[in-house]
Amino acid sequence: MTTPRAAIAQLRSTSDKVANLVDIAKCAGWAKQRGASMLFLPECFGFLGDNAQQTLANAEPPVELGPGNISNNNLDKFLSIRLSQTITSYASIPTSKETASESVDIDENENVGQQVSLLEGLRTIARQSGLWISGGGMHESGAPPTTAGDPEGRVYNTHVIIDKDGSVQCIYRKCHLFDVSIPGKVNLRESATTSPGQKLAVCDSPIGRLGLTTCYDVRFPEMYIDLVKGGAEILLVPSAFTVPTGSAHWHILLRARAIESQCYVLAAAQNGQHNAKRCSYGHSIAVNPWGEVAADAGGQDGPGSTDSTELLSDSNDHNVSPRIILCDIDLENMKSIRERMPIQQHRDNSSFSF
Repeated sequence: MTTPRAAIAQLRSTSDKVANLVDIAKCAGWAKQRGASMLFLPECFGFLGDNAQQTLANAEPPVELGPGNISNNNLDKFLSIRLSQTITSYASIPTSKETASESVDIDENENVGQQVSLLEGLRTIARQSGLWISGGGMHESGAPPTTAGDPEGRVYNTHVIIDKDGSVQCIYRKCHLFDVSIPGKVNLRESATTSPGQKLAVCDSPIGRLGLTTCYDVRFPEMYIDLVKGGAEILLVPSAFTVPTGSAHWHILLRARAIESQCYVLAAAQNGQHNAKRCSYGHSIAVNPWGEVAADAGGQDGPGSTDSTELLSDSNDHNVSPRIILCDIDLENMKSIRERMPIQQHRDNSSFSF
């Protein structure tokens, strides 16, 4: 039986939606060339703005399950061609700096970047590459106010799974919002614009049954235990971790979630300086069910542990994005680990109190 392969992307997204989608198309080309079945993208894969007003103004329409209206998708035809050509070029020459197509230009006078739909961009990339895609977090309009007197126009932070035909198979809206202040280092309040989701989500895929989460969720282990009860085999943690919190906790948290759940953990990450206010830690990572780091793309504090043959990028510099790492998903090994140490059974059978 063939072992399915996952490709985990590392991006440095900005407020330029077109450039972000082209970077994703490069990753899809690399993933296709190396035989991956699915591409995993980080939180804020398609847009990371300078302020809350930009976030609200660039939110996607409400997302629904299904294929969408392909004939009416909001994606400029020239951009669609460019994405397709980029996938083809990068699938053919996976590590060349010269593989991005220059044959199709986007007319910036038409303000394409403001008009483009990130969801339709992902649908296009999925169809052209033949890959399933985890879109690890985009802002989706239509969220309700969280308290009386809240301003209108709140959003969800929405993680979507898209199949190779461009159909949305699963939707997860981030439950735990990042409101954290570390004096002199971090001051972010996600809840200023975003409403929390309330539903867990699992989804079958070509590499196994996925359990969807996003970024700050990783600090809440009870959520992952419930996902395992729902059948999850691969836990997804797409993120845009800050440098201070990432350097302190990123690897520890992800390894802990893998060990206690006996699942694979795939965490696509943002890396580098997005704008004057925001820098992300990086280290896209794959952790196996025994808690071992199977692949690490590197980040702000140095290169990762991944062998160069399993990391594809335009540059050997660990701070250059986009790039992907590869991980083969061995569900038989996961099953063996669970049989030899039946943590879930022991958890269900335990009884204790104060």
